Amino acid sequence: MATVAPSGEISEGKTLSYDQVVKQFGALESKLDGLMSIIKEVNVKLEQQDSLRKRQALLSQRIALRRASNRKVEEDEEAKRKKEEEEATKRKKLEELKSRLQEVRSKVEEEAKKRKEATASAPANTANGKGNVGEVKEENSALAAMGISTEIPPEFKELMSASDKFKSLGLLSG
Repeated sequence: MATVAPSGEISEGKTLSYDQVVKQFGALESKLDGLMSIIKEVNVKLEQQDSLRKRQALLSQRIALRRASNRKVEEDEEAKRKKEEEEATKRKKLEELKSRLQEVRSKVEEEAKKRKEATASAPANTANGKGNVGEVKEENSALAAMGISTEIPPEFKELMSASDKFKSLGLLSG
């Protein structure tokens, strides 16, 4: 019968004693234990790497969420700034229109005063008993004679329509 020596050689006809077989099994068992401990260490390291990967994945998700929320906050702030700028421009334009409207009103009032003065200084028509009260045609002819137009200029019409529009939107009081 052939047996295998610890060196790996096949020996013919040698018999092994029980002690030698036990020693060989003990040596193989210790080698097996060594291999098993190495495998366990490798498994532990692989598990650690997996847990590190999971942590890194969670960390990267958190970072991505934070960046997204920061981006959202920045977008909201930018939209708010734009809205405020638009409102400021609207306010400035409204103030400008209000001042132009005041100018128009003052000019209209001046023209009205001039008309009243013109009609008051016109000779009284006592023959027909009307006094200072004249017909519209006469008043227009008197204004035309003075070089004052009775038609409202287009700029004033534009301002008055803008004023009405702002009043209808509730942006102008009065």
